[in-house]
Amino acid sequence: MSEKGLILILSTYEKKDQTARQMAEDLQFFATRPDHGDCSVVVILSHGTWRNGDEVYGVCGEPEGGDTLNFNSVLEMFGKQKAPALKNKPKLFIVQACRGSKTDFGVSRDKPDSGFNDKETSHLKPMTALSVAQDESDAQPVVLPMKEKDPDLGDSIVCRSTMPGYKSWRNEVRGSWFIQSLIEVFMNNAHRDNILELLTEVNCLVARRYQALGAKQMPVFESSLIKAMYFNPAAEE
Repeated sequence: MSEKGLILILSTYEKKDQTARQMAEDLQFFATRPDHGDCSVVVILSHGTWRNGDEVYGVCGEPEGGDTLNFNSVLEMFGKQKAPALKNKPKLFIVQACRGSKTDFGVSRDKPDSGFNDKETSHLKPMTALSVAQDESDAQPVVLPMKEKDPDLGDSIVCRSTMPGYKSWRNEVRGSWFIQSLIEVFMNNAHRDNILELLTEVNCLVARRYQALGAKQMPVFESSLIKAMYFNPAAEE
């Protein structure tokens, strides 16, 4: 299966070889569906670049200045206002695409990593929230009724195959380093670990296992989740 211009949304909604506009239209359709379950997972496998942030190419290729799908616009499609059926539900985005033309040639690993070991990286604890002091002023305070709100773009986690500005590598037979590692880690550990632990393990696997022509690759993820997310919290059979 070609990775070019492919969008896979779970196992029930799959589109291949699409233009940037078609990808945007189908993502918009999916985001606004009223029948979402407990979470949503969006997988985008394509070519990409770094222009105005992350840009993903469609099947038409990579013409200079050509049409692309801006990933920030994708996140906005899944906000609480535009996707009410996904309000307060976790949203996972997996993006396999280049984010520029730089190559990471790595550095020599001449001694064990300091500060952590392999076991510790798969059991990271979230940082505790810091208390925020109230604003102070010489003026008399004005008390206004406040309605509780939530951020529009929260409850998401975005994992990308490489760092901003850098290439993403793919084996012609086995597929991309990132997707290979993600599948392996999820199949082996999704019954036990939460999504942040799983993605940390994916980062470690890609960083340490793969190398081509002296080049390395470092995946990255960012999270706005406010609760731990598990794909399968049941005990291992």
